[in-house]
Order: sequence, then C-alpha cells, then structure tokens
Amino acid sequence: MTAIYPLLAIFLLWLGAYTDVTRRIIRNWVSLAILLLFVLYAVFSKNPIEPAAHVLWAAGLFALMLAGFAAGKVGGGDVKLATVTMLWAGPEAGPAFLIITALAGGVLALITVIPAMRMIQDWALAPFSRYMDPAAALSVKSVPYGVAIAAGGTVALYGRYLAGA
Repeated sequence: MTAIYPLLAIFLLWLGAYTDVTRRIIRNWVSLAILLLFVLYAVFSKNPIEPAAHVLWAAGLFALMLAGFAAGKVGGGDVKLATVTMLWAGPEAGPAFLIITALAGGVLALITVIPAMRMIQDWALAPFSRYMDPAAALSVKSVPYGVAIAAGGTVALYGRYLAGA
C-alpha cells in the first residue's frame, strides 16, 4: 500500500521536468508535495528508513546546489527538486541518484549547448512546441535540469522503494 507514495513522487518529478522544459520553471508546490509524500511514507511505511540519514544527505546536496544557485549555474527550482529527491534517496540510493542525474544532465547540456546539436534539440522539443511558453523557447541555451533530476530520481526511487515491492 505504501508503494503509492514513491510512485506519486516519481509522477511529480516528471511533472516538474515537463514544466521545466516547457516553461523553464519548477513550481514550489511540486517540491513541497514530494516532501509531504516522503513524510507520509516515513510515518506509515512498514519498511524501515533512517530519517536522520536521509535528512543529512539532502542537506549535503542542498549546500552544493545552493552554491551553484549563488553562482548562477542552477535555478532555484532545480535546487528544491534535487533536495527533496535526495531526501527520498538517502544513503541507500543517493549515489545512484547523483550518478544518473549527472549523466542525464551531461547529455542535456550537450543537446542544449553545442550549436551542432541544434537539430537534435529542435527534434526533441518538437512534441512540446505548442505548449512552450515563448520565454522558455527563447531560453533554449539553458539546461532544463529538472529532466536530469527526474531521470536520476526515477532510477533511485524505483530501485530503493519499488523494485522489491
């Protein structure tokens, strides 16, 4: 029964990724809902988790992401989404989350930054073009890192909470 919480968290991760691609914004309520789902899971699940360890991992990632935000390299929505995803991942799935997120972020950076890859970017965004905010379309040089966070979070949450369920 508690498998619904990580499933909903994964759904919300991809909702945040979608709005990051189409509008270049991740709404605060998405991160707050993922946080609430973690709290509910921690309270009602029969699977043992160590909340303090999860909070420490999330705080560590928050500090790193905050430095990136202060340097203008990542957005505030990315900081919040990555932090609550790491809260879910904790020490068990945190390394997988970081590795998959970094790899997916690298691929996204290649697609969005290298001009020779512009054709691939246009092809990848074509299904979303009619839903895209004009401001988001103009900011195609930024990386919608919410997609990478959702990819890493999906792997981490599936492996940690759903693979054995």
